[in-house]
Amino acid sequence: MVNNYRSIDDFLSELYLYKHRAYYGSRKRILRSCEIPLPLLALCIANSSDATEILMLSYLLADSRFREQMFSEDSSSSSMEGAEYLASSIFVGMLIGGTVLGFLSDRIGRRPALLLGLLTNAVAGMCSSLPIFAPSFVQLTMWRFIAGIGIGATVPPLFTLASEWSSKEVRGVFVTAVASFWMVGSIFVSSLAWCLFQLDPEHELPIWRVFAATCALPSLLGAWMVYSYVPESPRFYLAVEKRDYDLAAKTCNQMALLLNVRVALDHEKESTLLGAAFDHRAVHPLTKDELLLNHQENVANKFNSLADAQSPTNRAKLNQAINSSVDSLRKLYSNQLLPRTTLPLQLLWFCLSFATYGITTWINTLFVAIQLENLYFNSFLFALATLPGNIVSMVYSDKYGRKKMLIGSLLGAACGLGIFATAVYSGSQQEIDDQSSASISPVRTFVIVLCACAFQAFGTISWNTIDIVTAEMFPTNVRSAGMGVCTATGRLGGILSQCVNAKLIGDDTGAGAAWVLVVASISLIFGAGMPLALDRDMVMEELRDDAIEGSTDCCPRKRKHVSDEETDMPQLQLQSSRSLEYQSFQQEIESNQPFLL
Repeated sequence: MVNNYRSIDDFLSELYLYKHRAYYGSRKRILRSCEIPLPLLALCIANSSDATEILMLSYLLADSRFREQMFSEDSSSSSMEGAEYLASSIFVGMLIGGTVLGFLSDRIGRRPALLLGLLTNAVAGMCSSLPIFAPSFVQLTMWRFIAGIGIGATVPPLFTLASEWSSKEVRGVFVTAVASFWMVGSIFVSSLAWCLFQLDPEHELPIWRVFAATCALPSLLGAWMVYSYVPESPRFYLAVEKRDYDLAAKTCNQMALLLNVRVALDHEKESTLLGAAFDHRAVHPLTKDELLLNHQENVANKFNSLADAQSPTNRAKLNQAINSSVDSLRKLYSNQLLPRTTLPLQLLWFCLSFATYGITTWINTLFVAIQLENLYFNSFLFALATLPGNIVSMVYSDKYGRKKMLIGSLLGAACGLGIFATAVYSGSQQEIDDQSSASISPVRTFVIVLCACAFQAFGTISWNTIDIVTAEMFPTNVRSAGMGVCTATGRLGGILSQCVNAKLIGDDTGAGAAWVLVVASISLIFGAGMPLALDRDMVMEELRDDAIEGSTDCCPRKRKHVSDEETDMPQLQLQSSRSLEYQSFQQEIESNQPFLL
């Protein structure tokens, strides 16, 4: 038996190192550089489906045919009274979905909660596109609310899975890759709008219903891929009251197979076959005994407690779920987490959501209000601006740290909106003075589009970084609940922004559009101060599993030291031949760009 009693982090790091060595030692490096593992791709598509459902409303609000059918009784009217309720309904649903299922995913599992959210999103999206289910504004608002519940339910388990299935070496890149597929969803929805709405330039056909139905397809695809290729998190199986070491070990080995890393079935036989040669495509499977020793549990007591346990009734399960949610809230707002983790992250989510959701939902309406030409082309550029933001956050998130990335990106987005507002307001004043001006000048158009794209790029960096930070800062047994609380706070910001922006855009002088940008910029500037209050950066550090180990301190400043009694355990033999070779790979990481699992 191998004398290396590994933890889940050790095993995931080992998978990464094997993939890293195999990648750089392959003659097909160019082909392998384009290879995306299916578990990662499934989580990426799941995140892109959220983007399509949220951003599609921006294009619907800018479509005259949609406004005529939903907001006015006669086709000659262009009133949008009640648009704020439609725009905010999805964020109200996201608030409920993120709060409820954010806690439940710590109880029922990350994977079931994610699947439930994706399927809810897909069904509601399809129903909102059908005249029989959404003939009027009221029914459409209801289905958008239900879709919001599904979207809100996907975010906490999605990024919890991405964080818990990645090793510390690639956690920043892994989570950023998942977050970056918001860009794919935004580009998909903008390209789809550009193609479909151009088919009916006179706005005589209900193209918007076809558009809404197509935007629901990524959710179905994401649900199928998550069901097929994403196992449950092994850390969930090791959470309090759920310590199933055997299932956690099997899940880790299953992930190794999904990543195309061969698992050796017989340790001694494998080491004999390998001899001096090292097979970079095979790893020793993780065993429940290793996890038991790693978590300092007595095997006999474990099996005795399992034998004595009785199957709880349905009522008992409900009470356990309620007690688990209350206990999670108590831990999140304890003295250990509230001042340096929970509160700063909640305020940061609120400010960022207020600014970005407020702008992205109404960006096309803003373009129409200021008479910007080539609406769908400019909207496509706005969506494409997420690409440089994703590249920067993926390359530098682990290099410069989360706090610096957050502060710099938030201030950059605020500056972009400030210049955007100045160009809009100055142009509106010129149009008032010169009534003959029917359209804005090319220079002003360039400045407006450039500033909008700058805001989108910096905002993307902020979102990618805050997703990493939130998933890292909370301990395992409240990680998904912490994500749920933070995202719920962000939904409150999104709801408020829809109401505020709908009222401000109603000003036809152009000053209202400028005020929308100014208010969002102020929100970003305030949010830029929140990272300074966070506990610390978790760059290249293992996730906090202290709650799993039974520690009363949910947020320790330092890693727990090994006691004298523990030093007498067989774990002293960690310096085996495999362990030494494993540790020798560390220098390769520093000399090469991290490779995704």
